[in-house]
Amino acid sequence: MEFSWWLVLLAGFAGWLIGYEKLRHSLSNLSRVFTRGGSTDLSSLLPDHDDRVERDPELNNLLEQYAVDDQSVELYLTMGDAFRRRGEYSRAIGVHEHLLSKGSLSADQQRKIKLELARDYAGAGLLDRVEALLKPLVKDNPNDAASQASLLRLYEKQQEWQAAIDLAGANTSLDASEKNALQAQYCCELAAIAEIEDNATDAYQWLQKALKAEPQCSRALVMLGRHCIRLKKYPEAIANFEQIEKHHPELVPEIAESYFSALHESGDQQALRNHLEYVRGRQNSYSVIKLARDSISKLEGEQQASDFFIEQLAKRPSLKGLRDWAEYELELTKPEDKPKVAAIVEMLRDVTDEKPVYLCDRCGYRCKQIQWYCPGCENWNSVKVIIGAEGE
Repeated sequence: MEFSWWLVLLAGFAGWLIGYEKLRHSLSNLSRVFTRGGSTDLSSLLPDHDDRVERDPELNNLLEQYAVDDQSVELYLTMGDAFRRRGEYSRAIGVHEHLLSKGSLSADQQRKIKLELARDYAGAGLLDRVEALLKPLVKDNPNDAASQASLLRLYEKQQEWQAAIDLAGANTSLDASEKNALQAQYCCELAAIAEIEDNATDAYQWLQKALKAEPQCSRALVMLGRHCIRLKKYPEAIANFEQIEKHHPELVPEIAESYFSALHESGDQQALRNHLEYVRGRQNSYSVIKLARDSISKLEGEQQASDFFIEQLAKRPSLKGLRDWAEYELELTKPEDKPKVAAIVEMLRDVTDEKPVYLCDRCGYRCKQIQWYCPGCENWNSVKVIIGAEGE
């Protein structure tokens, strides 16, 4: 047993030594690679990605042994990027700060290194240092898309929405439609904060600013419609939901409950009947089918509602529809058959409850509540309602 432990310790020390020697060998190749003028894949000079080089006090001394010049900068950047991808942010920071400490670099090289260092700081959670680096870069390089995009992402993470609005407006790397779309989303974020603070006036004003930036902003229309319901401004809420149906039909399932609520609360039965007639003439998502069924039952009776429900499910079958149809049928089932039908209903409930409702069309992120900012790929307005048998 004692001999086995010595073998383990010896293997561990050998692994550390091999990793250290690989790093040292990579840097020692600098002068030979560049003096003969040959080209090589710089990433291949680094230790394999799966190798874990233990942190040691010799790292800084090792970096100091090799010159920083126009030819070696690229290798240092590759090494820093490798450390960052491994999550070794302190080492990546050390490499990039070492480069910046040298005064022989061009302005473009310094800008590139500072961008890399900002990514290191962001990964390490040092957001104040990120901002201190990026602000001068954006000011000194107004046409640099990378600096502007990095600072904009920082403002988003820090939820500094007014600063983000200002920067998006001044961003020279975005076209007008991209600027307007981003500014509208930031205004919606400020409206959401105002709603949490129970400040209806500010919320309404921010939503109006969002629509001024992007007149058909789907998020602003959804929020404004629901905002108007809270203020009992039902005709205005209905008008906003009609804009959603016209310009963003993929979001109809998201607003269906609010839309029908506004129609009922308005007291205008003719408007409700007109909407139901419109729904009857098209293929609908399941949320709309269910809500329309309930409204038809109140206005026209259960038989008419049941006929509508079955007809619509035949046009667009879904697990949710099958679940609710089974629940309706359970009430009409003979007592001796109820346990069997109840078991089927319970099984369908379990299946549908586990299914995500929304899907990002860029990265595939799935969730049960709509996210206007995808946490998977960090894009705005890319999460959509899932349409089909397993969704709406």
